[in-house]
Amino acid sequence: MQSGIKDTGTELFVVFVIGGLVGVIVATASKAFVSGVKFFTILRENQTLLEFSIGGLQVELTSLIFLWSATGVLILIRRTFKISRWHGPADSIYHAHQSKEPLDIKHGLVSTLAAFSTAAGGGSVGQYGPLVHFGATIGIIFKRFFKSRLANEIYLGSGVAAAISAGFGAPLAGIVFAHEAVLRHLSVRAMAPISVASVSAAAFSQAFFKNTTPYAITAPPPDLATLIPILIVASPVVAITSIIFMQALRQAAKFARESQWSPERLMITAATICGTVGIWVPEILGVGLGTVNTMLSGQYDIPMLIVLLGLKIAMTATCIGFGLFGGVFSPALFIGVAVGGVVAQISVLLGGPSLIEAISIAAMASVAATVIGAPITAILIVLELTQSYAYAVAALMAVMTSMLLTHRLFGHSFFDRQLIDRGIDLALGREGIALTQHTLEDHIGDDCVILTGISTGQEALLEMRTKEQTEAYVISTSGNLVGKLSIHQAIEAGNRFVEQYCDKDPLILKVDDSLQHAMHVVSDFVGESIPIVGEDREFLGAITEGDLFTAVIEVQSKVRTQERG
Repeated sequence: MQSGIKDTGTELFVVFVIGGLVGVIVATASKAFVSGVKFFTILRENQTLLEFSIGGLQVELTSLIFLWSATGVLILIRRTFKISRWHGPADSIYHAHQSKEPLDIKHGLVSTLAAFSTAAGGGSVGQYGPLVHFGATIGIIFKRFFKSRLANEIYLGSGVAAAISAGFGAPLAGIVFAHEAVLRHLSVRAMAPISVASVSAAAFSQAFFKNTTPYAITAPPPDLATLIPILIVASPVVAITSIIFMQALRQAAKFARESQWSPERLMITAATICGTVGIWVPEILGVGLGTVNTMLSGQYDIPMLIVLLGLKIAMTATCIGFGLFGGVFSPALFIGVAVGGVVAQISVLLGGPSLIEAISIAAMASVAATVIGAPITAILIVLELTQSYAYAVAALMAVMTSMLLTHRLFGHSFFDRQLIDRGIDLALGREGIALTQHTLEDHIGDDCVILTGISTGQEALLEMRTKEQTEAYVISTSGNLVGKLSIHQAIEAGNRFVEQYCDKDPLILKVDDSLQHAMHVVSDFVGESIPIVGEDREFLGAITEGDLFTAVIEVQSKVRTQERG
């Protein structure tokens, strides 16, 4: 009994220390990131570089110069650290669902630096997504430093929660986001360190950085009886806007993959397009917090809101799709407020009440929820930002209605789509993902009858009798699989060569096939074993159904143990 109490006390101590440290470090880094982006944003907005006149129209190239400079930094980062792909929240989610491939710390830290450069330079990207992955990276660093036996997902979730908590001043949303969007399940052992990290990040930010909410919400709580019908009617518009945004991101990335352009050319092109648009519509540059607050106050008319909405979608897709790394969370909030503002002003024109701020906030939560796949988190962010039950309920109705429509029409969040495009389906669950990561290479058996093409049926029967098997594999002189011989075919062959009688097109498995694929392939198999081959049908061995099922059960058991902490 005393030993159990001592172990529990030690575990609690570790949880509070690690959770607290993760929260403090992530909060400090988040503050530095956000403050740095703000500094360069103000610097860019107050600079006038290369100003000249075209036909009496004054043009200045500040936005282009800043974005080209940021692109130069990104190219330098890629070449220095040999980065082939930036890492973001989708990678955090993936690594929370498996343990075979460790989260790459170098890519995590370098990608954060790349995101900072893009956002500071005025790229139409977000800052919260990279901070989420940075938080996950910090969590894994702690995992390795302390050499803890606690699951990776506990440390990863703690860092993620701290990032959201520090970014929005929303500790409850941080806790829920870690479980809802990243871990995708509730764990008693994970709840404690994640909660400590989230609360520590919020408390530390408020105490030392005097954090204020990123969005200025001043309107009084809305009348729900009036607001909710408008939101339900407007939800299809919000849902379609979300889908357009996510499709634009995917199509831009697809174009980049399929083009013959180098990564450097793609990034320079994106910087040039975004910077040029920014000359005429500077509101779409950067994170856009100031523009969002202006939209919330109702200072833009419908045509301007539509322009901002369309350009923000296009520029964010171009920047992220072409390699100017950054998040999609902040752009989603921007897009949500813009479409909400359009709906609100149309409602006023039709004789409805003026509820611009309330409708904009609800639409903001809806777009963010559908893009990141975290509806409860979006609702809690609204609750913690506004401190209003009415705003939260309004967001709830808008989010759930939009999520239902988006799920029917698009099916997945943007992060899940990113993983699916990389061949990773989270719908398989942790066990399914683990099975896709384990290949047959470690499960090749040699307890089988092997014959050459010039063996006779009588020789085959003798070998089968010796090994108490009813099947044999016919192999060429070069070691390749010729076919599979059954005992009935061996009897039929008699004193003739077995190559003429064997099944030359048997069911086979490749050495790099996953356990998940193997289970699917053998679902209708009848026989003793299945041959495993390499390139050019090189015969490597065989696996029985029993051995395959044993391997699958071992992997599943390991995953369940990890989930229990």
